[in-house]
Amino acid sequence: MSQSIILCRSTAAMLSIATVVSLYTLWARHSCGKGQRLRQKLPNSLNSWRMEEAEDELWDSLAVLLSRELGVTSWPRLRSQHRPPGDSYPSSGGFSYVTPVRKDGPGSVKWLGGYECTNTLSRIARTREGHDVIVRVIVVGREGHEHLKILRKFATGEHSLYSNNHALPMFSEFQLDDVVFGFFPKVGASMLDIYYFWARNSVGDIVYMLMQMLEALAFIHDLKIAHRDAFRDNFVVEWQPDTLATMKIAPSHPRVYLIDFEVAVMFPPECPADECISLGLPLGGSFTDSEKYTRPCPPEVENGKPYSPFKLDVWQVAMSFTEVRSTVPEVDEVLTSMIERDPVHRPSAKEALDKLGAIVHSMTPESLLIEPKLRPQSWAPGWGSSMWVDPLCEHSPTYHSGLL
Repeated sequence: MSQSIILCRSTAAMLSIATVVSLYTLWARHSCGKGQRLRQKLPNSLNSWRMEEAEDELWDSLAVLLSRELGVTSWPRLRSQHRPPGDSYPSSGGFSYVTPVRKDGPGSVKWLGGYECTNTLSRIARTREGHDVIVRVIVVGREGHEHLKILRKFATGEHSLYSNNHALPMFSEFQLDDVVFGFFPKVGASMLDIYYFWARNSVGDIVYMLMQMLEALAFIHDLKIAHRDAFRDNFVVEWQPDTLATMKIAPSHPRVYLIDFEVAVMFPPECPADECISLGLPLGGSFTDSEKYTRPCPPEVENGKPYSPFKLDVWQVAMSFTEVRSTVPEVDEVLTSMIERDPVHRPSAKEALDKLGAIVHSMTPESLLIEPKLRPQSWAPGWGSSMWVDPLCEHSPTYHSGLL
């Protein structure tokens, strides 16, 4: 083969490479330009994103990008509800189930086809493989980086693989300029629905879920992380056990997950637990206005002195159960101890978990297959309001003196 032919082929190859590089550069500039134009339309802070009135328009513009770049299809919205694309069933991802006892209506397989996003920071979508995911805004500009750091600590990587870690795993991240989105699995049910709604959960069902909530807190507390918003609406569960509907002992229990670490705080690993302190209301992320904070607060948060955010987590979990009685005195005593006014006398999450575990393991499963005692629903505390029920009072609600 002559030298001229070799040079000719070499030149042709270089021209081909140059053409590909040029085309890629043009595509990259075009895509970058589209991304920059889209970013200019998006809110510049987490708070403004949460309060965005034109949320449909906002997420519709993002839906095109997510579909093109990631193959993710947003669920269409119908009034306040979102419905899956084509009203089709998702691929099983190990996070959402129902019991076979419910054939239609609430609690049935069809029930998995509905979703209501509670704020504008998140949307539900379906991957090209058919898995349903929650797309959540985590970082906007300089805001949310601590939230992302905490999620990377235990919702991904090695820590996400431990059985006692109940933090909902973060599957992936997607960055658009200075905005970072996290992708999380859609889980079957909210812990808000474990009673007062359609599910007929027994005392055993509720206590096992409560123990997992405490295990979730114990795990993050060992990592020197406090959630600071550990009310029941920030826990989700794979399915509602519903054992009172069958009056049979279930061979398995659904897994409970802890979500939404927006106001969580993380201390250095070497910091002694008694030196991990917070001051004031547990604000942060998209919610920084103290005048709008309406969650119930324990005395130590209100008195303006430094306090343990770990004991705050314990108090918040127990406050989420003030409207229910197990009718098992030992169990109810543990819950009451978790809302002691003096945090010094309040057990840690690990201590409360161990106490409940010892009680439950000393009883037969059949003895827990009983109906819990509930207060009238009108007395149930609203987690977006300042009213809560005093667990020591059997006849009247107590009004919390916190900020309205």
